[in-house]
Amino acid sequence: MSGPSSPPAGESPSAQPLGLDLLSCPCCRLLLWEPVTASCGHSFCKPCLGGAGPSRCPLCQERLELPGIGAARCSVVLCGILERCVPRERRLAGLAERVRHRLARGDAREALRMAQRGVELALECSCLRLCRAEALLALGQFPQALEDLDAVCRAEPGHHEAFFRKGKVLLEMGQRAEALQAWEHCLTLSPHFQLARREMEKIITEADAPQSCTAAHLGDAHLSSAGSQVDGGSPVLPSSTQTQDQEGELADGRGGAGCEHSQDRSTLPQPEPGDGGREPTDTPAMFEHRWVIDNKEETAAAKCTQLCLGESLSISDLECSLCIRMFFEPVTTPCGHTFCKECLERCLDHRPNCPLCKQSLREYLKAGRYSPTVLLQDIMLATFPTQLAERRELHRAEMAELSNLTKNIPIFVCTMSFPGIPCPLHVFEPRYRLMIRRCQESGTRRFGMCIYENGKSFADYGCMLEIRQVELLADGRSLVDTIGRQRFRVLSRGHRDGYHTADIEFLEDRKVSGEELQELQCLHESTYRLAQRFCEHGDLTSRHILMQHGPLPEKEEDIQASADGPTWCWWLISILPLDPSYQLSLFSCTSLRARLSQLQRILTALLQQPPPRHLLPERSPRRRL
Repeated sequence: MSGPSSPPAGESPSAQPLGLDLLSCPCCRLLLWEPVTASCGHSFCKPCLGGAGPSRCPLCQERLELPGIGAARCSVVLCGILERCVPRERRLAGLAERVRHRLARGDAREALRMAQRGVELALECSCLRLCRAEALLALGQFPQALEDLDAVCRAEPGHHEAFFRKGKVLLEMGQRAEALQAWEHCLTLSPHFQLARREMEKIITEADAPQSCTAAHLGDAHLSSAGSQVDGGSPVLPSSTQTQDQEGELADGRGGAGCEHSQDRSTLPQPEPGDGGREPTDTPAMFEHRWVIDNKEETAAAKCTQLCLGESLSISDLECSLCIRMFFEPVTTPCGHTFCKECLERCLDHRPNCPLCKQSLREYLKAGRYSPTVLLQDIMLATFPTQLAERRELHRAEMAELSNLTKNIPIFVCTMSFPGIPCPLHVFEPRYRLMIRRCQESGTRRFGMCIYENGKSFADYGCMLEIRQVELLADGRSLVDTIGRQRFRVLSRGHRDGYHTADIEFLEDRKVSGEELQELQCLHESTYRLAQRFCEHGDLTSRHILMQHGPLPEKEEDIQASADGPTWCWWLISILPLDPSYQLSLFSCTSLRARLSQLQRILTALLQQPPPRHLLPERSPRRRL
């Protein structure tokens, strides 16, 4: 769904009159009724989706899902916008139009459901009662249809078409005399209503028609001149020329000149030919299988073809109930509530339920797809473009702050990590779920890792980790694959939304040259050979280390190419049985020579230890003789 066109220069966008197209359903092109937002973010009428909904979105063809909800729930925010922006008369008229649309498609049961819903909302609306009567008649439920028509006739005694339809229902029920009386009253209210005249003329000409007083009057009237009346009561049938002219007026929508009601057409099919010897009553040109419907509310609503959403809505109508700010990337849950995407994710970090209605969202959380509600974004852009631009700018500023890799970087307090070494993580705490999401959304995909230290909340040194892959689990936990990048030193500590932050500076090994570099190269070669001997030791511990951490990394040609030194050194430090405090001292050292010397002493000590003694097999118990 595309947004509205930009307003002319010098004119406020919020003052632009917007038509009902923005609030129309992409499927039926009518005003949204019971709006439902699909998993792809597009919004439709609930009846258009039909039951549990189609398998794919009619707009984007994306597969639709309603995780954890058996049937679609109406969007609370969109329903509120419709109630505020569209007059009640217009909504009821739109519902009546929708019922007729369903009847035209032959879906009488859905039309009855919608009409029933409308009558429950507005008991006084005659138009919806007439629509329900049409749906009931299409389903063959004549007594119920007659009850609705009687109610309309009592509520609006001047509603001539209600009496006409009442006569049609009575005729279907075999009550011809009562049908004639209803049509007689219809012609009394509107002498030029041709359909009632033709129905009465048909019954009069039938041989078994009841010869009531009304029938006799009409028979005499047929012989008299056009425009005269019999006994000053019953209207007479006009000439054939006059009848054709008035049928043309009805076809053009100008029928019923003497009636105070406007006229429209419904879609109710007529009885089949041969039913009781009757033929279809309407002309093939326009009225075959159709009835005429009166809609007083729709005439008034026709004047409301343009709306100004900016005048009808306020910022509070488009505010997230969690952050009390204008929606940013609004997401509608399967239960029908709408929140900012970030606000909803933070709530689901703590509990997999809707923050408002407490509906379980476990399946929704498992799907991990939070598509923004397209219609709400279009409405916000059309009504409050300035405020929306400010909201976006605020979000960009927050992302820019999170993108700084030396100021207020997020700190994960857990374990030792090293440059170039993978560090798989199981993230389950809400604060760290939020932290990982922010690292991804900001585009840096990086955060700091430090170990805990008494009195400081975390150590003075740590390693920057880069997220390589995130696997979301069904309950909101995640398996995060990271790898170490750079060492850093903590300058200051802070907090942000529950997790630690720090200002840092990156560490680099001191560069050497000349004879010092040659000595360093020799020390590097000898230490690497000791590391190879340690890995090839062949005992159970070595095999377990190789299975868990992989083989010893290859030796680098340029030992000073990286600011953190050779990767194999960090791999070796990570697998050696060292105390974390000793590991941290090696980690914080910026001299490659000192680090290699320490590793050489450790490897020499480990290789000089005697191999572990294997347990001897137990003696078998002595047999008793």
